Amino acid sequence: MARTLEELAELAQVSRSTVSRVLNGGSVKAETRARVLTVLESTGYRPNVAARNLASGRSGVVGVVMHETPGVLFHDPYFSLLFRGIGDALADQAVGMMLWLGNRTKEETLSRILRSHLDGVVVTANNLSDSLVDGLLASNFPAVLIGHRRADRTASYVDVDHVSAADAMTSHLIGLGRARIGHISGPRWTVAGEDRHAGWLRAMRRAGLPTKGLAEEGDYTEASGYAAAASLIGKGVDALFCANDRTAAGAMEAIRHAGRRVPDDIAVAGFDDLEFAARLDPPLTTVRQGVEDQGREAAHTLLQLLTDPAGGPRRVLLPTELVIRQSTVGGGLAS
Repeated sequence: MARTLEELAELAQVSRSTVSRVLNGGSVKAETRARVLTVLESTGYRPNVAARNLASGRSGVVGVVMHETPGVLFHDPYFSLLFRGIGDALADQAVGMMLWLGNRTKEETLSRILRSHLDGVVVTANNLSDSLVDGLLASNFPAVLIGHRRADRTASYVDVDHVSAADAMTSHLIGLGRARIGHISGPRWTVAGEDRHAGWLRAMRRAGLPTKGLAEEGDYTEASGYAAAASLIGKGVDALFCANDRTAAGAMEAIRHAGRRVPDDIAVAGFDDLEFAARLDPPLTTVRQGVEDQGREAAHTLLQLLTDPAGGPRRVLLPTELVIRQSTVGGGLAS
């Protein structure tokens, strides 16, 4: 059994520093990381976490801040997937995790985090204005956001390009010949809500299509999707681009109750590609944004930041993918 980093490096045919970066969640090419992990698994190597933390001066525990109520956090599949990705990535590196929820004020949560012995935090930055996020960025506390802060050049974050993804989905609907495409946004004070609305607007204006009165603000729930769709149906829409899959599910229900058909009368598209989207009737066309991958990447990015704090802010934009299903193309399944 290999017992030292030098022995592991020799077996994996890499340098000792590369093995160290893999063990500490640092930046390593995917192919090289896989080769090192294979060696670790085959040799049964288990790092001495206590010794590693003592040498680095770190506690070996990071915070995960999702300032949502437990009801939202544990019932919304988006947050469940995000949490799973973060947890899996930290467990792979034998890093402990402390979860902070929205059961305290943001000011109190910030104060407790800054006084804690945590090595750093991953924090969901859903809102355009957030005192907790702003306080973390103003401090020297290592933090990685899930959700962008493009205007702050000191911020490290992981996100997707919501504007371009929304533009692409709206363009898909335009390409199908839909001319009155309504949009049910998320709350406009959220990062995703504002950016996805901007993407819809950009595609519609580029195509010279009307937008006035064709956008309704929702809150990412089925109920808000139903209410907004009911209003937009009366305005003669022939397609709906919804801020997320749950909103789209509510919209499809409203369309059925109005005696209309999806997609024959009104095409419907969502965002997220959560597991239930493919099981809707008809299956939902949506934007796949890899929620679990975002959580995993955020954890890796924080560990890189801790390993190399002088490396500057890390800004990661993960790719999205249009998943075309029957809610926009009828019988032509393309996913």
